[in-house]
Amino acid sequence: MTSAMDQKAARTAATKAFKTGGMPLRKGHHRLGDPKSDDIVWYVDLRAQGAGPSAPLRFEIGCWVAALGHPEPEGGPVDCPLLLDRSLAATTPTELADEVGELVDLVSRLDSVSALGAALTSGELGRPLVDHSLRTFLEE
Repeated sequence: MTSAMDQKAARTAATKAFKTGGMPLRKGHHRLGDPKSDDIVWYVDLRAQGAGPSAPLRFEIGCWVAALGHPEPEGGPVDCPLLLDRSLAATTPTELADEVGELVDLVSRLDSVSALGAALTSGELGRPLVDHSLRTFLEE
């Protein structure tokens, strides 16, 4: 991220874009899905990659899978059995809105365990951290 958009502006623009895309803040994290009724719930936070207001930002993305029986992640993405980071490429609020829209589209398509497994197999999600319980569940 360049100096064209500071962290505060980026966070404000991201929050607005996530809300527009159907992922408003809930318990401090952008969330898509309901842990009480959905098989998969996605959590996204915007995190700084270092100290200071000019540190680059990244999306921290987590996927919670109801069938694993884990409690709902209180800490957001970092407590999920699937965790992935994506660097923020946007340098303007408009670019950020587009980038958030693409991210929301991606996780919206991955709304079932089978879709998640296929995305992991195809490499669509890159190389996320997948805990043992989820990896075993997907192999069954």
